[in-house]
Amino acid sequence: MAESRVDLAAMRRPAERPAWLRRLKNYQAINIVIVYAALLIVLFGWSLIGDFSFATTGNLSVLARQIPITAIAAVGVGLLMISGEFDISVAGTFTLVAFIVAITLGEFGWALPVALLAGLATAIAVGAVNGLITAWLGIPSFIATIGMMFFLRGIVRFVSINPQTNLPDSMAFFPSEGFKSLLTGQIVGPISAQFVWLIVVGVIGYFILNRHQLGNHMFTAGGNKDAATAVGVNVKRVKLIAFIICAVTAGIAGVMQATRINEIEPSFATLSGFELKAIAAVVVGGVSLFGGRGAIFGMIVGAALIETVDNVLVLVAAPETVFKGLLGAIIIGAVVLNNVLGRRAVS
Repeated sequence: MAESRVDLAAMRRPAERPAWLRRLKNYQAINIVIVYAALLIVLFGWSLIGDFSFATTGNLSVLARQIPITAIAAVGVGLLMISGEFDISVAGTFTLVAFIVAITLGEFGWALPVALLAGLATAIAVGAVNGLITAWLGIPSFIATIGMMFFLRGIVRFVSINPQTNLPDSMAFFPSEGFKSLLTGQIVGPISAQFVWLIVVGVIGYFILNRHQLGNHMFTAGGNKDAATAVGVNVKRVKLIAFIICAVTAGIAGVMQATRINEIEPSFATLSGFELKAIAAVVVGGVSLFGGRGAIFGMIVGAALIETVDNVLVLVAAPETVFKGLLGAIIIGAVVLNNVLGRRAVS
């Protein structure tokens, strides 16, 4: 009888799920993947049964060219946030690096590779200053990078001054055709070179975060700084590297955007709005605001979601303020959801 009772209990016990299903359920970015997939199904369905131009080749091409720009910057922002820090100066770096490349190339007559190295050096310098102020001086990164944000805005305004009007003005950017094709050229259909570069950056980010000691140190430093120090992690060095990576990815995205549209615009939107998109993408993608948690794929899908929402609002001719309000709502909702999921994971 005892054996039969044991057998009955075993029969009532639910069957154990396959290992791959358990891993999928526990994957940090699974929620945003499901949400984005559902959104795409709705949008494609709307396009098929209604008068909605989302699924047209032209619109998908625009979306496929814009998503990688935000996603590349989001990878750097996400790695920094996993390390437990923020960078509010991303938009300034995004714009300034493009200006540096354009000025050294067009006005100074430097060779394109040298101009690109100048832009890279600028990004590294910005990231290093942010990292040194935050990690070595103990200034909260939110405060330090707000100061850097205003500093970079001032520099961009200065370098973009039009002598005739004494006002900031856009600057044309026409690199070689070979470089433009390599960075932003069309490959097939709506797929462009930006998508390939996004894959490259994503793979590098994945190996840093999940297959390299630096990534393990980022998780540890962001999750518990004191514990990281206790086990011998050089937290200051980790945060410095994370700030530099964040600035470099923002600079790459800025040059890519300038190459795509052949222009650099020192507008308020580019100097103060881009960092909100990148941070929103990261938070929506499952990165914890408290550090120590996140996935590269989630950051990329989060960027795709943000850009898709922006694209849809443009198609329906919604005012720009609607997107900003919706972006704020998305961030708040993502923070609440990530907090709930984080508590469940701990328990």
